[in-house]
Amino acid sequence: MTSPAIAEAVGRHFDAEAARFDAIYRTDKGLMQRCIDALFRGVIKQRFELILDWCAEVTDRRILDAGCGSGRYCVELAHRGAQVTGIDLAEAMVAMSRQAASQAGVDDSCDFAVADVFTWCAPHDFDITLGIGFFDYIADPARMLARLREVTAGRGMFSFPIRWRVRTPTRWLRLRLRGCPVYFYDRSQVEQLLADAGWEDVQITQLSRDYLVNAGSGRASTHNESQTLERE
Repeated sequence: MTSPAIAEAVGRHFDAEAARFDAIYRTDKGLMQRCIDALFRGVIKQRFELILDWCAEVTDRRILDAGCGSGRYCVELAHRGAQVTGIDLAEAMVAMSRQAASQAGVDDSCDFAVADVFTWCAPHDFDITLGIGFFDYIADPARMLARLREVTAGRGMFSFPIRWRVRTPTRWLRLRLRGCPVYFYDRSQVEQLLADAGWEDVQITQLSRDYLVNAGSGRASTHNESQTLERE
């Protein structure tokens, strides 16, 4: 279980950073800011596009976004026909998610909550579970992967920040000075964590500073089975 102190530190950090974080996805920026984003934050948009490609057809799919941030994934997936649940430790992020869903007209397809995944009571199994920019802040990734598999009857898509990158030390120092823990991984560690948690058919793609994972839970989806029976 995530310790209350760590959960509070991560939530406090993203409460303070919510607006700046969400601005990465915005397009109404000046030339200078667009150049800075392309140079230092391009990977965030790249992984957004890749994850959406992996999700493919999502009509009527149940999707969980663990660490949903400002709701960008949730809103886009809801636009594409999914029923989305987003949870985050930061109240400011959840508030932004709800506002974004309302402004986009998809709030009926989205449900958001301020919650810790370990203690949160999942309403049902999910066809797809996302954890993007999430394991950066998880002190016990093995237990978290096992927990997410418990609520996933389909595929999980996660990102893990790569340990040995040029900007790793500065990022670690910057967040530590703000009281927010951050964790980094090598590929073999990611592979072992996923195997130990029971994830199957694991695909790992290296994208700039991140390992992106697309893995199967190995569990049957009762939601999908009921849909098949209805069609028959």
